[in-house]
Amino acid sequence: MRRRVLLPLLVFGLIAVIAVLIPVGQAIAQTRTSQLALQRTAAAEQIVQRARTALAQGDTAALQAYLERFERTYGEAVLVLDERGDVAARAGDLVRDDRVDALVTAASRTLPQWSLPTVLPWGGDTADVAVPVIAAGDLPRGVVVLRVDLREARTDVTLGWLLVAAVGGLLLVALMAASLLWTRWVLRPVKALDAAVAAVAAHRPLESVPASGPPELRSLSRAFSRMAVEVEDALEQQRGFVADASHQLRNPLAAIRLRVDALPRSAEDAADVAAVEQDLDRLEHTVDRMLVLANAEHRVSTRRRGPAEDDRGRSGPLSAADLADRHRDRLAAAGLTLVADAAPVLSPPLPRADLDEIVDVLVDNALQYAGPGAQVRVTVEPGPVIRVDDTGTDLRDDDLARMGTRFWRAGRHQGRTGTGLGLAIVDQLMTASGGRLELARSPEGGLRASLRWDAA
Repeated sequence: MRRRVLLPLLVFGLIAVIAVLIPVGQAIAQTRTSQLALQRTAAAEQIVQRARTALAQGDTAALQAYLERFERTYGEAVLVLDERGDVAARAGDLVRDDRVDALVTAASRTLPQWSLPTVLPWGGDTADVAVPVIAAGDLPRGVVVLRVDLREARTDVTLGWLLVAAVGGLLLVALMAASLLWTRWVLRPVKALDAAVAAVAAHRPLESVPASGPPELRSLSRAFSRMAVEVEDALEQQRGFVADASHQLRNPLAAIRLRVDALPRSAEDAADVAAVEQDLDRLEHTVDRMLVLANAEHRVSTRRRGPAEDDRGRSGPLSAADLADRHRDRLAAAGLTLVADAAPVLSPPLPRADLDEIVDVLVDNALQYAGPGAQVRVTVEPGPVIRVDDTGTDLRDDDLARMGTRFWRAGRHQGRTGTGLGLAIVDQLMTASGGRLELARSPEGGLRASLRWDAA
């Protein structure tokens, strides 16, 4: 986000600095050109006065000496022509060519050719100008051609531009530093809010969000902190309610069962009493599963508050056969085949009781929904990873998206025993141990439940 905020600021800042520097650079070049023009105008006027006297007297020796001193002093060539266009005096390497002839022709019409190009760092080294020598009566007596040396002026302009560029660079650096500080100040609460949202989504402990930045973001930070505390309190109350309600239901259920058992039995009431006892069994089973789920959720919440060792220890070395063999007879009685190898052997990072609970749930699911004749395969892989696959044919693609939702059961399975909490319990137990449950269609056709720990 910072880059997306900084980039427009820097682009607009660069445009603004360039918009200021270009006129400043042009002003430097034009000012130095004007200074050079003024200097050379005065020098040319001196030459014109001496040329007027020399041409009027017909003696150009003094003029020649002056031109030579001028050329040694300024390093600029000078050419003086009389009214017939012949060379009266000269100094330097200025020779007549078409360009010089054009200047001489224009100047002989008493039109001074005094137009220096704007001096730029990449411009030429010299520029030619021509000034008419006017005698009495405004009659042209000759022309002075001066080759102006632009190199010193060009150096001055280049240095001026470099100084301006350096100032512009400093301005950009200052703008960048100010933009970084400003965006950091503005975005600091946004980053803190992002981290806080991630913590709430992952049910991790929420640290206080600092109220910094603009007033609107400070207000948002305070509102979010209040909301997050309320959400966490509500979740804790919900978990506590489930645990307390499940625990409190045990005693009334036990009392009801005792009263049912003490009821006088008759042949005509036997069916009703049996139905009540069956409902009590289902209710007690649901309460037990809710207690197991509440306990798993509490351990997940504890783990998210900070790493802590489970005082029940880890499972010892186990193979797939160690995990599943105790279910073999039960599966065989229901017409299912169990496949579980004795190798390899792994040590999953959770207590053995939790691992047995997880495997019990997954095998029970296969027992209830895979159908007679199906095969249940339990495998272990390095990682560690434990997989339970079945070859059942009753799994639909839309079932996968809702599996693990509490109390959810497919409509076609509503008549079968079960609470719809099994996979939710497995998911919470895996999360409490630092792993995760992955549900997918097995290559063998039924359900594949994978227990995975990335860093055991």
